[in-house]
Formats: sequence, structure tokens, C-alpha cells
Amino acid sequence: MNNIFRHKPNTPLTGDDSRRLLETEWLVTNGLGGYASGTAGGTLTRVFHGYLIAALPSPLGRTMMLNDVLEQLILSNGRCVSLNGLSTEEETFAGSQYLTNFRLDAGLPIWTYEVDGLTIEKRVYLPHRQNTCFINYRQTGGQGSAKLCLRPALNMRGHEAPVNTPLCPYTLTVRDHRYQFESDGVPPLRALLLGSEDQFALDFETVRGVIYEIERSRGYSWRGDLWSAGYFSAKLSPGCEVTLVASTEGWDVITALTPRQAWDAEHDRKRRLLTVSHPGVCDQTCRELVWAADQFLFTPVGRLED
Repeated sequence: MNNIFRHKPNTPLTGDDSRRLLETEWLVTNGLGGYASGTAGGTLTRVFHGYLIAALPSPLGRTMMLNDVLEQLILSNGRCVSLNGLSTEEETFAGSQYLTNFRLDAGLPIWTYEVDGLTIEKRVYLPHRQNTCFINYRQTGGQGSAKLCLRPALNMRGHEAPVNTPLCPYTLTVRDHRYQFESDGVPPLRALLLGSEDQFALDFETVRGVIYEIERSRGYSWRGDLWSAGYFSAKLSPGCEVTLVASTEGWDVITALTPRQAWDAEHDRKRRLLTVSHPGVCDQTCRELVWAADQFLFTPVGRLED
């Protein structure tokens, strides 16, 4: 499904553009009951929006593990460009004016940005039956390079817990470029950045007063805080990819597939779904319906003793 959202590069967002970025939503599931979801512009508007809502054994169930990733691109001239939206009590940013296209490829979301002659593509995908999220960036056009900065923002909480759930203390452990965020009562969130000149900078920050507009419109708790220990960074250049991997799985599972292998495996699984569907599933609309239906089929995670 191409061109769900299109925008002329380097031009301000119109009111209609901002509305569509806030109202257009995406969903990727993992076959366990876990998922990632959000808006096309990147602004959190629902309590359920996040990059990793893990399906954990009882009694935890679905748990918000990675709420947001704040994305910035630092160009060769030092200029800093934000790629995703954010709504707080201080500012409202529906999305980036450099987002030129948002589309689905076999039901998987792809964003395209054009910034100062560089074309950057972002993909989000979850390997089937894993509580793992891949957030992949690649430079598909232009000859220059840029520095990509990714700031994970956390408020680990139960699936039905309100957005104003108080922040808990977190412990960050680092070993050999592997990062582990721990809090009481939930499994650790493990993170890994794969890319050229990858680094992590400690820069503690609390993002206060994040506004979830749809929750506000429905009369629910609509304002909450997120915590960040710092940000990852890596170099984007022609032919190079940068991938942030976030997971509640063990390191052996997390590192079993490269980002490209994980994408190819999920893409191939989507293709095979069509081969076992009704023979009449041939046009693009029917394919999209098959992939959409697949999002809601899962094998629940059992109790630990099972």
C-alpha cells in the first residue's frame, strides 16, 4: 500500500498534513500478543502507542517496555533535524516536514525522509513469536553522511495502566555494547545498536508532560512523563544501515538474526500467508486484508509453570 502519506520535501506542514500525521496509525504484531504501534508522524496519542509492548507470561501479560524513541539527525553542517513528532505541555510537533512518504510493504510500515539531499528510509518490524523490535534506518539516496541520534524514552507499565503511572527507578547495565534497562517487577529491556561508529552517551533526561491527545478526548488520564538515560548515535552514509534492537528476549535470541535476515524472514512469512489463502486473493486490497487479519492471530504466552 503505497503513498498513505505524501509531502513535498523541505516545505512546512499544512494543517491537513499535521492532522493526517496524527490520525494515521500503524500496527505491527509478533504472533504472541505483543506489538508495536504509533502514528505516522511519531507523536504518541494513545496509551497503547509504543515500539515494544511485550507479551509476557502471567501474571504480567502485555507490558509497555519501550514507549518512544526520539530521533534526531545531525547534518554535516551541524544542523539538527527532528524526525518524529512529540506533544508536550511546552510544544506540539505533529511530525517532521522532511517526511515525504509513509507506506506499508506487506503490512510493515516504512517512512521516507528527504533532508538536504539525503534520502533516509526507516522500517519497524517484529520477528514472529519474539518480543523483539527492530527499528532500522538506511540511507537510500544522496552522497553525504549524517549522524543519527536515537534517545529511548521509558515508562515501563502494565498494558492497561494509565499514562500518568509514576516513573520507577531504573538501573542501566552496559557490557560490550549491550545495554540492559531494569526496573522492579518486569523483565529487563535489552537494547543493542548496530551501525557504523555506534556510541551511547549518558545524558539523563525526563520528558515531562507528554500529552496523549486521544486519551484526553476520551476523558482518560492524558498526561505523563518518560525517562531517558541517554542516546545512541551512529553514522548514516550511502549503503550503510543503523538498527536499534529492543527486546525482552535473551541475548542469544536477540543476536540470532541480523536486521536484514529478520526483515527477510518476516517479509517471506507475509508472502507465504498469501500462498495459503483463498485462490481469489490476488489484488492488492485483498492482500492487505490478509496481512491485516494476520495481525490479530496469536498464540498467547502461557504461565511460567506451563
